[in-house]
Amino acid sequence: METHFLEHTSVTGADHFKTHGYAVVDTPPLSEQVLESFDNMPRDGHSLKRLREIRLSQYFGYREEGQWIFALLPQRKYIQSAEYIRLAEAGGVMRHREQLECDPSSLMSAVLEVLPVDRNESYHLNVNQIRVIANAEFKGVTVPEGPHRDGHEFSVIAIAGRHNVVGGETQIIDPLSREVLYRQILAENQAILIDDERYIHYATDIVPDQGTLGHRDIWVIEINRWHKRAYGPAHERRAREATLSTEAIA
Repeated sequence: METHFLEHTSVTGADHFKTHGYAVVDTPPLSEQVLESFDNMPRDGHSLKRLREIRLSQYFGYREEGQWIFALLPQRKYIQSAEYIRLAEAGGVMRHREQLECDPSSLMSAVLEVLPVDRNESYHLNVNQIRVIANAEFKGVTVPEGPHRDGHEFSVIAIAGRHNVVGGETQIIDPLSREVLYRQILAENQAILIDDERYIHYATDIVPDQGTLGHRDIWVIEINRWHKRAYGPAHERRAREATLSTEAIA
């Protein structure tokens, strides 16, 4: 498989996203309160072969008078369509996730300011807060689904922190040729924005740099126009009924 190694400076900003369908951007520094919230997350009960801690909140968002406004949606179980996710414990499975204990509005605003979205539209956003832990017992599996689409219009992976780990290389992959178009270990307060309808993405596992314990803290933000929202009973029914697409299996 041919691989292109691209310099970080060549893939940044809104212009690169408009041309290529992905871009790396800087994100607002996190407050101590937000950083500390990563230390108080429940274990992912649907991923017990790995050591992952996770929270999720879902939002309605719109832009008015130069600013993005977000409203927290009522809590529902989270489901990803088996059309895109081939992992048996995830694709088409209704999963409970506790809500965030912090406010991610500044991060959501920063992302939407860069993405080529219609600012007259309203949006649905899933904000996943995830800690992946590597220790003597558990491998640091960053993406248990393997290379995949999330099944949304846009996907964002933002790095909140890395503690005593190596690995966790983010990859953007052409779904037809399987060519890796971009690969980079993103730094803290960096995010990659992805046209999720155009590419699949992946990240390599992490391992402790020294000793036997390390972790990587990330946000995964999934964005759709409101009329294409991945939220509510209609979405849940479609996700349960879907079968794995040929593209996802390839």
